[in-house]
Amino acid sequence: MQRLTLLAFLSAGVCLPALSQEAWDVWETKWTGDATAVLAPGAEEMALYRLGLGFDTNRVLDNGLELGLVMKLDAELDNGARSGFSGIVADPASGSPVLSGAFSGLAQADGLEDDGARGVLQTAYVYAEGGYGEVRIGRDEGVAKRFSEGAPSLFSTLSLHAPRLDPDGGAIVRTDHDLTGPAAKVSFTTPRIIGLKGGISFAPEADVRGLDRDPVRILPGTPAFSLSNAAEASVSFNHRFRESGVRVRAATAYSRADVDAAPTSPVAFGTVQTWSAGANAEWKDTVFGASWLNSDNGLDGRPGDYSAWTAGVTHTAFGLDWGAEYGEATDDSAGVKGESWRTGIARKVNENARLALGYRYDSLNSGTIATPRALGGRGIVLEITLSR
Repeated sequence: MQRLTLLAFLSAGVCLPALSQEAWDVWETKWTGDATAVLAPGAEEMALYRLGLGFDTNRVLDNGLELGLVMKLDAELDNGARSGFSGIVADPASGSPVLSGAFSGLAQADGLEDDGARGVLQTAYVYAEGGYGEVRIGRDEGVAKRFSEGAPSLFSTLSLHAPRLDPDGGAIVRTDHDLTGPAAKVSFTTPRIIGLKGGISFAPEADVRGLDRDPVRILPGTPAFSLSNAAEASVSFNHRFRESGVRVRAATAYSRADVDAAPTSPVAFGTVQTWSAGANAEWKDTVFGASWLNSDNGLDGRPGDYSAWTAGVTHTAFGLDWGAEYGEATDDSAGVKGESWRTGIARKVNENARLALGYRYDSLNSGTIATPRALGGRGIVLEITLSR
């Protein structure tokens, strides 16, 4: 963290001479807000929500360099057993050690946990963007998460590619490659050239409890560990082919971090390494895509991989969005396999409101020597999203 703070001061020192030549009264500032409610009759958690409030301000200098500040505060009520996607999803077999994946955050252990509503400043970074690319410093998503592409979804909080809320606690599929959550980091991304764009990120420590990725959470009965020296690299592609009218978006990414476990840990950890790839194609009113992710979960000397894939399609007709998505995941460290699917319809009521009505299914099955907990379920779900 001290290295990032020093880097931020150095960056400010470089920018101040340029700023002193500019008038400070011409800054473009925008406030944003969003709220999502999920209603799932018959689920363990029948009503969940997600709230966000943020602003960004920027100034373009005479030399074309854009400087800005972005901040956002988020709050949510999720399933208490699965805050930040992590959680205990299985009971270990007799004589087996408790295990928790350094990337997935899923565990087999004897403990119980029930988190309530949480709020966190997930975004707080300064940036400089010019002809050679963009630099960000502060709390932000890493480039692997920012660039990720996957199966399209009707839902903003229940998608399989990038899930946020989980009514029954049994959804373990995700492919959005979020290693460090909103931890402070420095990132650089290139301009997009012929459809291609690259980026790298570095976080000295993953020390922030994010709402969708919580690398700091220590589950009851599991050994404590931390992530440091986290590096990410990603390449994305975005291009519309004129002759066919098809727009293709794709991305691939790699990340690694050192895993420091407590001396009481019954298993050895080393370096967590993760790969991902995803793509989707849009033609007229139809979008279809797929994604894949694999992580070794940082375990040394024993199986512990987390792997997941998703596929989906959406189509717009008769004033409605129609869609379906399917995904599977296996976590060897937690000893479980998961299967999920969603289908439904959605409608944009106006510029600030959207409704999605569908059916969800999430199940957990035994993958190795562990007994899955009674998580997961099925049923009708209504998602209401407001944004400004």
